[in-house]
Amino acid sequence: MCGRLNQFAKIPALSLAGRALRIERRKKEREDKKAVAQIVNNICPSDYADALTLMNGEWTLERMRFGLVPSWAKGSKAEVTKKFLHTFNARCESVFELASYRGPILKQRCLIPVRGWHEWPDSRTPYFIHRADEAPLLLGGIWDVWESAEEVITSMSVLTTPPGRYMGKFHDRSPLILEDEAASAWLDPGLRADDLRAFFKPYESEHLEAYRVSTLANQARNKTEAVCAAIAPPVPQAGDEPVVTENDETPLLKLF
Repeated sequence: MCGRLNQFAKIPALSLAGRALRIERRKKEREDKKAVAQIVNNICPSDYADALTLMNGEWTLERMRFGLVPSWAKGSKAEVTKKFLHTFNARCESVFELASYRGPILKQRCLIPVRGWHEWPDSRTPYFIHRADEAPLLLGGIWDVWESAEEVITSMSVLTTPPGRYMGKFHDRSPLILEDEAASAWLDPGLRADDLRAFFKPYESEHLEAYRVSTLANQARNKTEAVCAAIAPPVPQAGDEPVVTENDETPLLKLF
């Protein structure tokens, strides 16, 4: 599961496969008004986040709803956004079969740059996962565009895989994390299904770090930097056992 993203107030300079990226922000007519407000911390499903796409050889940055609304969805904006509340993650094992995802995975892929994300090993106690050197992480995603006569919703889902060894301490799923050539290749429009399946590997890195944070992160309305502030030392890389928490008095995680 990857249901809470944290981004940078300003997208840092990115370089893929040795090439510095010159990124332009793309604006759209009839864009969902909710996309205007930039949220950096505790980005929840139905919030908007920045995502990178490659169009006509040019890297673009655009705001996308976290939770994919397929182009074929029928109904009003209120109806389709309610119906597709839980499409913020796309499992790599079923992404080619499910109706919402099987078109975008072949034609519309993106990268979501994040400083980290939250996980809840016991549904109550939040941990923030990031790179210890604070370098951006690029999550593999898919996107689509839903349109009505009045408004356009560009939206995305984050791909998930089984966890690597360190991530397995916190959850049984992990976002698809791509680096260097793999991140650049993810956006290659010529890839076929078998090519894409080769990307679906658990992420292993000595640079990943996770530490416990305040239960402020449990509430979707909390968007301050406090949701990423450590309240305990980082969990060591060594060992394979899941983390054990003793925090029975904290409120349950509330996504919405």
